Amino acid sequence: MKLGFGIVGSGSIAKVHAQCIQAHPNAELLGFLSPHIGRGELLSTTFETDHFETVEAFYSHPKMDAVVVCNESGNHGAAITLAAQHGKHILCEKPLEVTLPKIDAIEKLINTEKITLGVVYQNRWNPEYQRLKAAITEGLLGNLLLSNAQIHWYRPPEYYSFSPWRGTLLYDGGAALMNQGIHTIDLWLDLLGDLKYIYGKIDTKVHRIEGEDIAVAYAEFKNGVVGTLSGGTALFPGHPERIEIYGSGGSVCFSEGKITSSTIDAIPVSSSQKEAAEGKADPKINDIRLHQAVLDDFITALEQKKSPKVDLATARKSVALITELYESSKNNQP
Repeated sequence: MKLGFGIVGSGSIAKVHAQCIQAHPNAELLGFLSPHIGRGELLSTTFETDHFETVEAFYSHPKMDAVVVCNESGNHGAAITLAAQHGKHILCEKPLEVTLPKIDAIEKLINTEKITLGVVYQNRWNPEYQRLKAAITEGLLGNLLLSNAQIHWYRPPEYYSFSPWRGTLLYDGGAALMNQGIHTIDLWLDLLGDLKYIYGKIDTKVHRIEGEDIAVAYAEFKNGVVGTLSGGTALFPGHPERIEIYGSGGSVCFSEGKITSSTIDAIPVSSSQKEAAEGKADPKINDIRLHQAVLDDFITALEQKKSPKVDLATARKSVALITELYESSKNNQP
């Protein structure tokens, strides 16, 4: 029996999830819920499914088992609340929410309602990333010493003016880190563990937005590794994101979804030289395979009654790092 899915939102990422659902043998796309009537109806026509005109009709659909939340980041909590109250499982786009109190309220709700919640950090399914993760877990770098994470991207002014919620504190929770940088930050934390402290500075230099378009920080992890984090959406023309890791046995650089340099024989560089389509200057996603893997994992979790690979506790960590960096910058202290 197929699991019924509904999608909240009608932006470009909603289209990606619709493609994934329709490609999955155990999933059925039931329709979209969006306040943008024209966009919602266009997606519904494209995917030959329903566009729901009312919130109640959407969440009360008898065949809907799960909801994919793809609306504005600061509205994720509201959509998750309605889904949980109607007994629907939830797959939510990153970030889970834009403040820690909102995430903690979500945690309380899904525990009460016994709802399964997964969060979309698709880069964790990248085979090259998994190879890097395994190498670190196996200790191939020796004792880890230092790591640098960089998300030096560019977005033109139209990126923000076309979608006015972007770069706002209420709906985006910030800007360059909370929206663009969070994927790399998630991987950074997954590779190196929890933070001991962070000390940083954010600023808005180019774009007319509330949130930051540049950021830099010094961090120390609980395992003793020290590192730097820098990011932005004002860094023309945009450069590949990268994570550098230095250990007592050598160093590795992971950039644009592949291992681009390594001084360790047991960790060869990636054979594929194909450049990633999404990221440094273009937010469009042209390859849905990693999102498909997220959906596969989520459906397996529902069928086997287990937690998805990225659950609430895991997704909370990247938001915590970013909000703590924001606080550090505001108060000028670690």
